[in-house]
Amino acid sequence: MFYAPWDAESQTARKQLEVTASYMHQEVAFAAVNCWQPGSECKRQYSKVYKWPVLIAYPTHGRGIQYNGPLEAFHMIKFLQNLCKPLMRPNNTDDLIGKHDTVISANINVLPGSYEYAVFYSTALRFLERDPFRDAIFAVLPQKQDLEPSIHLHVWNGTITYDGEWSPESLTAWILKNSRQVTSWVAPTGMKSLTLASFVQPGPTLILFTPKNPLFQRVDYYDMLKEVTYEYYNCANNTHAAKRRELVREERLRGRENYQKLRQRCLNRRINEGKRVVTSVPNIWTNSTFKDICNCVSNEMISKICPEKDVSVLTVDPMSPDHLLKTVAEEACREFLLAHRYAPPIFERRVENSLDVTGFACQTNSSLGFVAIDSLRFSHFAEKLGVDLSTSVQKTGVVIVDEKMETHHIMAANLNGTNLRLFIRNFTQNTLSRSLRSRVHLKTKSNHFYPHLDCSKSSHFCVTELATHNFLDTILQSNKVVVVFYYSKQCSFCNGIGYVFLTAAKLLFGVENMVFARIDGDANLLPWEYTMESYPTILFIPANRKSESRAFPKNLQITVPNLIGFILANVEPVLKLKTMWSICCQTKFADEKSKCVAFVRMETLTVIDKTLKEWRNSTRKQNVLHKLQVLRHLHLLFAHSPEEVVKIRSYLTKVRD
Repeated sequence: MFYAPWDAESQTARKQLEVTASYMHQEVAFAAVNCWQPGSECKRQYSKVYKWPVLIAYPTHGRGIQYNGPLEAFHMIKFLQNLCKPLMRPNNTDDLIGKHDTVISANINVLPGSYEYAVFYSTALRFLERDPFRDAIFAVLPQKQDLEPSIHLHVWNGTITYDGEWSPESLTAWILKNSRQVTSWVAPTGMKSLTLASFVQPGPTLILFTPKNPLFQRVDYYDMLKEVTYEYYNCANNTHAAKRRELVREERLRGRENYQKLRQRCLNRRINEGKRVVTSVPNIWTNSTFKDICNCVSNEMISKICPEKDVSVLTVDPMSPDHLLKTVAEEACREFLLAHRYAPPIFERRVENSLDVTGFACQTNSSLGFVAIDSLRFSHFAEKLGVDLSTSVQKTGVVIVDEKMETHHIMAANLNGTNLRLFIRNFTQNTLSRSLRSRVHLKTKSNHFYPHLDCSKSSHFCVTELATHNFLDTILQSNKVVVVFYYSKQCSFCNGIGYVFLTAAKLLFGVENMVFARIDGDANLLPWEYTMESYPTILFIPANRKSESRAFPKNLQITVPNLIGFILANVEPVLKLKTMWSICCQTKFADEKSKCVAFVRMETLTVIDKTLKEWRNSTRKQNVLHKLQVLRHLHLLFAHSPEEVVKIRSYLTKVRD
């Protein structure tokens, strides 16, 4: 590991590298080099490094292979295991096609000195730089003597044969160009990048969030996704896709069975390890003796020194086939127990298929894309989409994101093969409703927020902070006028407009049945009719006429006078009278207050005039007459006693539209 001592990621990687070294010290030698030391050879060689640390694994032959995966011990261990064994030796390609997305098989001569084998081996090593998770597998098949060396790329819908130059560079470029996967793991870099956008932007995408344990060869839910995907894209009864689907299904059943066997064997091994057993490895070349160490070659001598203990002498050759098989089994259990420290595997309860989605990709103009994301490392992506993984024991969820339609759909049912197919079928038939859930609904550790004051329980000035769950309940109150300020945390201009909005809200704080609220439109998903195209936006929603909401004009500058004028122009006559009086009460200078009261008095005359017209055509003349009497008293108070605020407020309370 080449590191800089001041770098935070280098300090974090140190702990992970130590864990990796403690596990693999018998196979790999580990070293850390301070590349920030002035004048050092490392500083001169890596002078243009833009990010620390740099991890490079050096095989016994050839150049180093850079590790570009997560700085976590479990992923580093898997990378080094793949580096130590870059090639597989299966009996046939079907053994690998059911397990891996992409398989590169080679029928070549593997005898020492073979040029083709050296090229293929070097390519497999270098490909780990681009594919640290080893989604593509390299396999060597026995070559028939009468055939030329050949390389085949097995993709989901066929097989492609390599006919280019035998060199690692040409072979790598050919694999990258021709690899076609219907589903794949996506691992964002953690920095600003377009990794996820390249999958989401072309069309609607189904995203599976599920734990990915690097030390387990299989992820059952991901294999279930592959099985469904091969059905979905099998439009013309493609035999390769159908065969792949069956191989994946067989591997899922076999993988569950093998896991149970390995689990039982490793648990029994742990129980046996708990017994008190003394082991002595005799060495005939040792002439010295030490306290409490038995150095002998017979059971009789050991029994004299260690009475009443089970004793045995190692008579098996450590390099014999039986002993090697035992070592392999012990190493498998050692890795199995380590993998469980990271995350236990999850399996579908019953591998079944009661629905069929074969060929659905050809039934619509916008076919689905399929990707999987590790929910253990990237749970914040699920939170942003409103998928609550904290309530799921399996940390698994499914969501369809349609960027062009600006919608997403969350699968509410438990994840299994039947429900996943039903979810895809409903999307294809356009029967899924748009999800309005977002991150603000989830109280997780990665959320940073301050608790908002409940304005309904506060007697002080307060602007209600809305979210998706209470937005409609607030704005659709029939007897209240609601003024909503849409903002976004990404909008710097919204901060200045927010001050204008707060100033206007404070001026009108005393107006009955008028509510001022704000909402982060970027973080909260709302019905289409209440979704704004740009921020900031101020929306006025009148009482009793909710369908006649109006947005603040774009051609007007958002200032306090303009905003108050916009509100006064859209409220009912009586509420307008109350609003104007509330503004007058907060006017500090005497001359301005006199002008304000004069405007209120003129507005009172306007309301009286409209009420008289209403009285002439009304069937409830008594109620209208009472309203006229109250308005008359208000007019007289505004004209002669504007200082009697309490009496004016009591009369304003009695006035109704």
